[in-house]
Amino acid sequence: MAKFNPLDHPITLTHPRRLHPLTAWAGHVPFAMFIVDVLRPELFVELGTYTGVSYCAFCQAVQELDLKTHCYAIDNWEGDESNGFYGPEVLAELKQHHDLHYKGFSRLLQSSFDDALNEFEDRTIDLLHIDGFHPYESVKHDFESWLPKMSERGVVLLHDTNARIDGFGVWRLLEELKSRYPHFEFTHEHGLGVIATGSQVADRLLKLLEASEVEAALWRKFFQRLGQRLSLSVERESEMMSLCEQLQHKEQELQNILDSRAWRWVSRYGRVKTRLLQFFQPSRSAKGAGL
Repeated sequence: MAKFNPLDHPITLTHPRRLHPLTAWAGHVPFAMFIVDVLRPELFVELGTYTGVSYCAFCQAVQELDLKTHCYAIDNWEGDESNGFYGPEVLAELKQHHDLHYKGFSRLLQSSFDDALNEFEDRTIDLLHIDGFHPYESVKHDFESWLPKMSERGVVLLHDTNARIDGFGVWRLLEELKSRYPHFEFTHEHGLGVIATGSQVADRLLKLLEASEVEAALWRKFFQRLGQRLSLSVERESEMMSLCEQLQHKEQELQNILDSRAWRWVSRYGRVKTRLLQFFQPSRSAKGAGL
């Protein structure tokens, strides 16, 4: 088997068009582009899209590699108990970016995951990314519900496999799947599991799934380093937005003070006081005359 060589897939070095300060996926964007290059999927589906950083990375790779892939993002775009709830502005902002770049081969489906099942025939999805509600029962349900839709060369990506916090059970599902399917796991950025559910695994994917411990360490280090530069970029953008929001807040506080009745009275008192002092203060000429 050929050894690990990142230069075989230069798409991994491509800078994403879309990053967002609220994403937890920036560190895996290079791998998203890599897996598209390796699999060359005819059909890609993402369950749980939110701000669209992961989804747009997959779409960008499809576009730059000039593939004929059909892409679908499925989300209610309302939020959940794990990540919080939000309004329609999230989908509206994503749609503006998405339609500008990817409308020709991609669709944003505002739907529950279960309701969207009927949109796809069995054994047709080559690449599925699951990043929805994170409790064990929920993510297991999503995996089992969509498994019949996977093709013979299908691959499932599970996000947050390294997030072992209250309410998150993706790691538990991955542990169960490891005994049934060829797999690989990245542990940076909350973790990402790679599960080959199809019986016909792409030859180029075997470099990853059958890597020795030494080679596996190289894979993890390579994609971690690539992802770090994007995560740092997101952090800087988030800090800048926070500073701008603080500045706007301070400016509004100052304007509220200037517009307040108390400030107007203080200003009026200051002007009156200045005039009185000018009126009663002896003139320079009078001082010079000894008066």
